[in-house]
Amino acid sequence: MIVCIAPSPAVDRLHHVSGPVVVGTIHRPTAVVSVAGGKGLNAARGAASLGATVRAVVPLGGASGAWIEAELEAAGIAVYRAATGAEPRVCVSVAGEGQELTEFYEGAPELLAHEWDALVHAVHEAAVGASWVTLSGSLPPGSPADGMAVLIEAARSAGALVALDAREDDLRAGVRCRPDLVKVNEHEAADLLGRGAAAQALRPPGGVACITHGAEGLELAGDGFVLRATPPVRGRYPVGCGDVTLGALVAARDAGADWREAVALAVGAAAAAAEVPGAGVLDPQRARELAEAVDVRVS
Repeated sequence: MIVCIAPSPAVDRLHHVSGPVVVGTIHRPTAVVSVAGGKGLNAARGAASLGATVRAVVPLGGASGAWIEAELEAAGIAVYRAATGAEPRVCVSVAGEGQELTEFYEGAPELLAHEWDALVHAVHEAAVGASWVTLSGSLPPGSPADGMAVLIEAARSAGALVALDAREDDLRAGVRCRPDLVKVNEHEAADLLGRGAAAQALRPPGGVACITHGAEGLELAGDGFVLRATPPVRGRYPVGCGDVTLGALVAARDAGADWREAVALAVGAAAAAAEVPGAGVLDPQRARELAEAVDVRVS
């Protein structure tokens, strides 16, 4: 069983427009796809799609929070909700014809002190019996300075392994707690360790590190080995694919896979997610088909 902590959830919307996006003009979307998003929920949806039993721990308030909770439950994900007074943020991606995505990400609303306490309590409760706990994204304003350490310790106190996917100060604080898996993209790795950083340099003592490189795939470093893999296809919708990578890695490990098998599934799942609209949405059968085509190189 996997627990995905999503401290900064969002209503994620993808707008399709019939022509190119032009600044300063009106656009009328031809289609809109909405999902319960944010990094932690994308990871949760990816893991659940691949057959894992998943619990999501998430601060939610208002009508949009109720909608996110209903969407997660419809996807078979158990929700451990920390009630808040604020509506979740909204993130919008616009797909113009022949263009890369244009993205607008709101900041997370501030957590009050009692709301933070409710989030920590929900992590303690949800993590009981979990094999892995993932902690994805930035902590919202109002979180304490040691918030990453508090959440990681809450997961560990239940006996779970911890996977971290964060950036900037939250990444630095989380890495100091020596999680069992660190998953970042190449830009986050460069911010932490400098340009050209390798996964082996990021690896926590006794743990594993993974750096994703977008359409170029990923590298994963463990004790005495490095695995590299490239997706067999490239899709149009990359938003959330890094989060799916994390969800697939822990889902595979939860199911008993070795790291090579986990990497193949993660790359296949991310590639499948990039083929369809909606952050973190994928066809599990397509993900496993693509995983079979992934060439995992060992060094």
